[in-house]
Amino acid sequence: MADRVVRPAEIRDTRSLGEIVQDILRDMQNVIRSELRLARTEMTEKARRAGKAGGLLGAAAVSGLFAAACLVVTCIAALALAMPVWLAALLTAIFLACIAGACYAGGRSRLRKVNPVPEQTVQSVKEDIEWARQRTR
Repeated sequence: MADRVVRPAEIRDTRSLGEIVQDILRDMQNVIRSELRLARTEMTEKARRAGKAGGLLGAAAVSGLFAAACLVVTCIAALALAMPVWLAALLTAIFLACIAGACYAGGRSRLRKVNPVPEQTVQSVKEDIEWARQRTR
């Protein structure tokens, strides 16, 4: 008995239409679950980055408040030895405003770098839709 070589044209799928549809639906379900896991992972990473930027902005606000509370009286008192008290208070306020502005600018620039769109997931979903179209033709 000689072994028979099976050519691709001779291969027949013995599955019924119902089985094929079930396989397609199962595959689509697995793809959708994978996409949801990817989206969740991606959004968690983006939220972590935004949280760090928010933390910096919060730290800037608290540090600015403590610095103002500690230094205002000291600076005004020291400067009042050489100039009127109102001028000493004005110079101290300008200095503190510059520090607060620098902290705000740094936190704002980091926050702008965070893109909330899950780019990998969007691209992957587009590919999955195209895959599904090709599979159903």
